[in-house]
Amino acid sequence: MMVMIIKKVKGNVIMNITSFNKQFSDKLSICLSVCCILHCIALPFVILMIPRFASFWINDENVHVVLVLLAIPISLFAMAKSLAKHHNYKCISLAGIGLLMLVVAIFMHDIGFIGEHTGEELGHDDHDEHNGLGETLETIFTVIGGLVLLVAHFLNIRLTNKSS
Repeated sequence: MMVMIIKKVKGNVIMNITSFNKQFSDKLSICLSVCCILHCIALPFVILMIPRFASFWINDENVHVVLVLLAIPISLFAMAKSLAKHHNYKCISLAGIGLLMLVVAIFMHDIGFIGEHTGEELGHDDHDEHNGLGETLETIFTVIGGLVLLVAHFLNIRLTNKSS
């Protein structure tokens, strides 16, 4: 809910639009990072507890791709917007590292040992068959990348608030 506050200062009307959330793009990116982390860590436990969840759309690998594709422009927008206020490149560097790790994690899924059985050898053509090393690397890169991105946005919020 947005609230519009109009103030009169020396005859000029200054419109100060405040919203319920300052730095909405930073906070939205934090939520997306948490969603990526939860998708990788919590979902397997939920599927173990409630096997019916395995057939839902949230178990699809494309969920990770969609979350990353949403996180990239929102994070870059938040960082670019705030960089003009605080002139500190530490948070944008961290965000770049976190986003890169999230993108690399997408491609980690198909990595496996040379001698490891693939789904094709077993008569399965499904991409949904998970291989051990690839899935482990995907989870590690997603969790670390999401945490780095999360820290970058918290730092960005702190630096922006400090410079205001």
